Amino acid sequence: MRRSILISLVLLGIGAALWAGYASQGSYVDTDGVLREPFHLLALGWFFVLAGGAVMVFAAGVAVLSRIWRRK
Repeated sequence: MRRSILISLVLLGIGAALWAGYASQGSYVDTDGVLREPFHLLALGWFFVLAGGAVMVFAAGVAVLSRIWRRK
């Protein structure tokens, strides 16, 4: 149980770090007039944040269900 919470926090942290990397790197227009922006960091950030959220919801669901089953 605690391992899954730790995993979810690590995934959320990686997602936040990717978003911070996107914000710090910024975007620019090169000499040919092409916009250069690290969109892959946004997509990967969303993936890790959503995965971390899913793991956290799963861990919370298991905790709630195990408490319900123990009462019976």
